[in-house]
Amino acid sequence: MEDKIIEKIKSENVGRWIGIKKGKIVTTSENHRDIYKVLKERNLSGVYVFYSPTEKEKRYGFLF
Repeated sequence: MEDKIIEKIKSENVGRWIGIKKGKIVTTSENHRDIYKVLKERNLSGVYVFYSPTEKEKRYGFLF
């Protein structure tokens, strides 16, 4: 997936977990447990899941 698209999505969903499939957001959540629950309920596979850190979290770069 193109880096520009990912960066745009991350900037629009700061502090959230994001699930993308075929270049489109399929779900977002405040925590990883809920995003995986949604993916399982919707029977979605092949979803790229990642977290968009807040500015404060970015200071702790070892996490991301």
